Amino acid sequence: MTTENRLKSIIKNWFITEPLLFSVVTTHHLVLNDGLTVPIRTGRRCIEFSELLTGELSDFELSDFLKIEAYRILLKHPYARQPYKANPTALQLASDVIISKYFTPPSGIESAGIVYLKSQAWRFSTLDFPLGKRWADTDELRFFQRNLQIDRTTGLLKNVDDLTFEQWYKWLLFLIRETSAGGGEASGAGALSDYLASVTESAELWQEDENAQNQINDKIKKAEIEEGWGETGGNLQRTLEGDVDFSFDYRRALTKFRANIVSANRRLTRMKPSRRYGFSAMGSRYERKADILIAVDVSGSITDESFTRFYKAIRNFFFLKIIENIDLIFFDVNLKNTSPVKFTKKLELAEIRGRGGTNFQPPVDYFLENRNKYSGMIIFTDGEGEVPKMTGSDGTRRTGGTGNASILWILDSRLAYEKSRWWIESLPGNFGTFLP
Repeated sequence: MTTENRLKSIIKNWFITEPLLFSVVTTHHLVLNDGLTVPIRTGRRCIEFSELLTGELSDFELSDFLKIEAYRILLKHPYARQPYKANPTALQLASDVIISKYFTPPSGIESAGIVYLKSQAWRFSTLDFPLGKRWADTDELRFFQRNLQIDRTTGLLKNVDDLTFEQWYKWLLFLIRETSAGGGEASGAGALSDYLASVTESAELWQEDENAQNQINDKIKKAEIEEGWGETGGNLQRTLEGDVDFSFDYRRALTKFRANIVSANRRLTRMKPSRRYGFSAMGSRYERKADILIAVDVSGSITDESFTRFYKAIRNFFFLKIIENIDLIFFDVNLKNTSPVKFTKKLELAEIRGRGGTNFQPPVDYFLENRNKYSGMIIFTDGEGEVPKMTGSDGTRRTGGTGNASILWILDSRLAYEKSRWWIESLPGNFGTFLP
């Protein structure tokens, strides 16, 4: 069986056992390259492999080599922004060291970074001045003495400092420069130079790619929402969740919504000339006040705490003499109040608690049927419900004169937002945010 078919078989098995690794690896193409001096490398949305160097590997070893590259993709090392005049060797070694914190190959193979650190551990254990005399009794020397110790029982490094990818890059770049420049009492420099040359080849395809980063982040978000981490969890899961920016400034969404509804109240005037064309064209002015409708999901899944945070956000933002009137309606499977109530005092959610599921169609229908009264609508919910149709109850499209119904969906959590954002953004004139 060819290496390509073996790799495809491994990836297929990950669909069940490693859904996150499966999802990120399948965003890359398998590419045969027998000119490589390394078994597998990644970059430019490709996983390149050498048939000559992988043909003798067992299935377990091949799987571990592929898993190392999958972790590398997950951590976005091949696509991250690189330092000025980046050293590809140091980048690859730093990536390997970071990956070693999360994955120890069961087959016993070792990544280039770990092999390199172990070779340097030998230098530091046998040479009086492994970095040269001028680095004696320095923080640099103490750092490497702490991180370059091998446990003779296990053969593993005793300690690997918990540093970021960028920090390890700087330390390894320093070590490479000092040792390759003849620092210390180096021996076997030629063999080390050849080895580092092959490491450099592993990172030749690396370049900043924001689209690839976003695609990988989407896979991580999907894994968190669906709890699809598989065997890839633990410390790596926490790292990925910390690295991926899930934040969203809801104030920005409210500002956009307010701009939409204010601009909808543009009024042409014959008595006021256009600033550009004078009296040859009508001027315009904007009504700085507008009426909006707020629909609040009161099904059992909405907590009092969520409602309180929503209430404070709306109260603090809209009571700025721009929104003249705010009407409230409440819903679960249907509307809970026959006529809107004014947003003038704090309402206790317990007084209007619904008991059923969630149906977005009644509040959407009410808004569309009363479109002439409101400049826009805000819906506060957890997003659990059928996607509404943007039509009136008689089946006709009612989006007002602007062609779009300005509806802002505020979800009660980030996870709710990630689950619902796709269908919300597919509706004309609808956009979403969430409360932190």
